[in-house]
Amino acid sequence: MTRSVAAPFLATALLLTASLCHGEPAAWQVRSSDGGELWLLGSVHYLRESDYPLPETVDRLYLHSESLVMEIDLDDLNVPVVQAAFAQAGTLASGRTLRDVLDPGLYSDTEAYAADLGLDLAAIAGFEPWLVALTLMDLGMGTLGFRADLGLEQELLLRAVDDGKEILGLESVDDQIRVFDGLSDAEQADLLAQTLIELLEAQVVMDELIEAWRDGSLDLLASRLAADFEEFPELQRAIVDDRNRAWLTTLRELLEEETR
Repeated sequence: MTRSVAAPFLATALLLTASLCHGEPAAWQVRSSDGGELWLLGSVHYLRESDYPLPETVDRLYLHSESLVMEIDLDDLNVPVVQAAFAQAGTLASGRTLRDVLDPGLYSDTEAYAADLGLDLAAIAGFEPWLVALTLMDLGMGTLGFRADLGLEQELLLRAVDDGKEILGLESVDDQIRVFDGLSDAEQADLLAQTLIELLEAQVVMDELIEAWRDGSLDLLASRLAADFEEFPELQRAIVDDRNRAWLTTLRELLEEETR
């Protein structure tokens, strides 16, 4: 049985057991000595209608697989429950607002960007900076035509549900909440600052990243990742590095199951 894992290319970089064919999306084949097999496929969370059809390699890997493994098992999500869990975890202590926890410059930048989106920051001022960052990211990407419901995970999820394929997750919603809610005040402020920077550059950068993903240009993808976190090394550790290492345990277990 072959499992197809749709995970960010950040995670797959830890498992370079096979080379990438340039001109194709970031994907790796992982084999155990006993014949187990995984394919790790780099993912893009936000896509546009114009980014379809997907590269042929994506279709080929999906058809070849019997199971689909993503960051979280999207098939089992209860969206209202998930939204409530994020809101509960990401709400500031009673009486505090975003203005109380951000320095004036970052607060002003956040307020200005929210206004550009047509959002009164007061509507989300009771949220912790990490949840404000996620909210603005989703809204900001949407204004540029990039939508999570068009992302690679959602596309593969719909196919897997229709085809009755097994769908698994590398982490749970609670795991994801703990990652963000566990950030220190300084790390949350860094996340928000980084998000604002990314959103201001998103149109040009996303075009570049999606092209690099389609072509398998790993050097460009890696350099972009390094640049994004250059000023926020602790943030990279918490959001990228630690999660990637945690996923390795599950990936190894899945690979071992292939040989039983």
